[in-house]
Amino acid sequence: MNIYKAHGCMGNCYKCPRKCSDAEAIEIQSTLIDGSFDKNYDAYGIAVDLGTTTIAAALVGISNEDNTGEVLDTASCVNHQRRYGGDVISRIDKASDSFAASDMQMLVKRDISGLVKELSRKVRSSIDIICIAGNTTMIHLLRKYDVSGLGKYPYTPQSLEYEVLSGMEFDDALSESTVFIFPGIAAFVGGDIVAGLYALDVLSNPDRSSLLLDLGTNGEIAFFDGSVIHATSTAAGPVFEGVGISCGVPAVKGAIKHINIKNFSPELDIIGGVEPIGLCGTGVLEAVSELLRVGIIDDTGLLSEKYFEKGYPLTVTGDIKLLQNDIRSVQLAKAAIYSGLYTVTNGENVDNLFVAGGFGSHIHMDKIMNLKMFPKDITGNILAAGNTSLKGCIRYVVEHLTGNSRKALWDIEKICEVSQVVQLAELDRFDSEYIEAINF
Repeated sequence: MNIYKAHGCMGNCYKCPRKCSDAEAIEIQSTLIDGSFDKNYDAYGIAVDLGTTTIAAALVGISNEDNTGEVLDTASCVNHQRRYGGDVISRIDKASDSFAASDMQMLVKRDISGLVKELSRKVRSSIDIICIAGNTTMIHLLRKYDVSGLGKYPYTPQSLEYEVLSGMEFDDALSESTVFIFPGIAAFVGGDIVAGLYALDVLSNPDRSSLLLDLGTNGEIAFFDGSVIHATSTAAGPVFEGVGISCGVPAVKGAIKHINIKNFSPELDIIGGVEPIGLCGTGVLEAVSELLRVGIIDDTGLLSEKYFEKGYPLTVTGDIKLLQNDIRSVQLAKAAIYSGLYTVTNGENVDNLFVAGGFGSHIHMDKIMNLKMFPKDITGNILAAGNTSLKGCIRYVVEHLTGNSRKALWDIEKICEVSQVVQLAELDRFDSEYIEAINF
C-alpha cells in the first residue's frame, strides 16, 4: 500500500490553492495476484473503472509467446471528488463554480495517476495503454467538460464520443502511454455500461435476452432483447456504495460486508478481519434483509418499537447501528431499481440478469431476495458479474496490446449504435411501479 498526496501540488505548494495541511491523502489498496510476476511480459496496460465513489484499476501483462493477457495486480482508492458530494447531482451543481470544476478534475487525475504509479512499480517497461470507463458525469469532470446540461432536462452531455489522449494529460511520467476513454450512450448511461456490455459480449448472443444492472450510485440498466439495447438509469442514490447511510462506509478494510442474524445476534463478516468501522453497500442490504427475515422490521420497513428510536445495534458496543432513516433509504433505492428493471423490460422474461459494479462482486444474491428488488419475471438466472466496467477495460487493453484495437473499437461503437435510451421520467407506469415497490 502506498500513500500519495491528493491535492496535486506534489511539493510545489506555491501552485496549490489550498494549504497542504488541508490535503487529503490517497490511500491505495493493492492486491497482488499470486504468481503474477513469475514470467516476463512484453507489454503492459492498465484498466481503470472511474466510479463515483471508488476508482478501481488493474494491471494487465501480455506475453508475445502465447499472445494472451493476464491480470497481474489490482488496486483501488476512493474518488476524492467526494468532498464535493457523494452523488453525481451534487458534483454537477458544485461544478458550476470554475474553481470547484478545476479542483474536481485535478483530484480525479491525481487519483488515477496514483493508481497507475502503484500498479507500475514492478514493471520495468512503460505502460503502453491506459483504458478508462466511467459514467458520463465522471468522464465530463475528468475532461473538464461543461456538466450543466447533465443536471437539467433534457439532460444533454457535451460529448459521448470515445477519446484517445496522451498520458501526459494525467502525469508527465506517463508521456509514453496512450489513454483510451470509453464512449457513452446518454447523459446517465455512460461508458461504464458500454464497457460492461463489451465485457459480457452480449451482441454475439442475439438468441438470448440479457439484462445488465450496475448497482452503483446511478442504477444504470441495459436490456438487450436480441436486436436492440434499451438503456436507462434510475436515481437509486449512493446507498449501494455505503454512502448516505448513518454508519455507511466504502468497501474498505473494516467495512462489514456480510451479516447473518442468529438468535437475534448479528454475525459479521468484515473486510480484512479487523474491527468493524461501518457498513459497506452489501452489508447495508444484507442487514436490512436479515432484520426483515427475523421480524425486527415489517413489510412497510418499520423497525419494531424496541429499536425504533435508537436503531438496531450491529456490534456489541452499539456504535454501529441501523437507523429507521437508513431503512427508508434502502427502500427508496431498491424501489428505484425494481421499477427501472420492470419498466425497461416491459415485464418480459429475461434469460440472464447480470448484476455488476463493485456491489455485484460481493453480494450474496440469496441473502437479499426477500427485499423484492428484482421483479419475479427476471429472477430466473441472476449472475453476480463483478465489476464489468473494469472487465470491459481489461478486455480492451488486451485487444490493444495484441494488435486488435481496430476490431475492439468497432465492437464498442456497435454497442452504442444499437442502443436506444428509455426516459423513465416520461413513462407513467414507472411512477406507479415505483410507489408499489417501496414496501418489502
